[in-house]
Amino acid sequence: MSASTRVAPIQTIARRTPPADARDSLRARLEEAALNATAVGPQVFYDGWLVRFAHSAAKRARSVNVLGLSTRPLDERLAYCSSLYARHGLPMVLRITSIGPDFSLDAELESRGYTFTDETRVMCAPLAPRPRAGSDLQFLTVDADRFAAAVGEMRGSLPEHAAEHRTRLQGLAVDILPVLATDAAGRSVAAGLAVRDGDLLGLFDIVTDPGQRRKGYAGALVEHLLAEGAAGGATTAYLQVEPENSAARALYGRYGFKDCYAYWYRLPAEHADA
Repeated sequence: MSASTRVAPIQTIARRTPPADARDSLRARLEEAALNATAVGPQVFYDGWLVRFAHSAAKRARSVNVLGLSTRPLDERLAYCSSLYARHGLPMVLRITSIGPDFSLDAELESRGYTFTDETRVMCAPLAPRPRAGSDLQFLTVDADRFAAAVGEMRGSLPEHAAEHRTRLQGLAVDILPVLATDAAGRSVAAGLAVRDGDLLGLFDIVTDPGQRRKGYAGALVEHLLAEGAAGGATTAYLQVEPENSAARALYGRYGFKDCYAYWYRLPAEHADA
């Protein structure tokens, strides 16, 4: 996505001073939970920035996450992180959120020629105990190895990316529920991961086999994961989806999910295709 096609409110949101309201606390907690749910082994904490180095297809696992205000000059921070990424054989990627805390950073990166890309919306919904919906599918809770392999196959992932996904899931300190949905013939037709962090339930890796789409399988799986989370005591659910993915947004909207905040990435011009 080029800067000229970005969703208009993002620039305004990123550069304002946020008002103090009750929603800020929830947004901050959701961001914290999402970082816990995508934690990686190789990372460095540097002057308010969490710098991740996973060799993953997912940018959030190999990007700079801004957690606090910094004390060093921006160019010094960028040079340091660029050297770290070069040593790990990765392009430098910075992840910026609409909830700050550094509301001037996005404009400063843009002025230095950093490219805007891959906007994502974090959606959330209240969660309450719910009746189990009937389905022709079977929902199997599996281990991280089988789950990552199934997701990788459905996505057509490179073997090294599927292996990184498995390792990342195995290393999480929060509770995870990796689920495969199987049809009457025992074939895996969809996959989804629920991550429980206190009273928050994150949905990740919701994917349907390409040959089994438009059959309602993703919706049935989401319903199952939400019911499991509510039964376990979670009171708020969240997920992450691209704003242009209208089909997924419509699906999640049926379960009460609404936009809560946004994030996007900035890359140096030389890494714009990363």
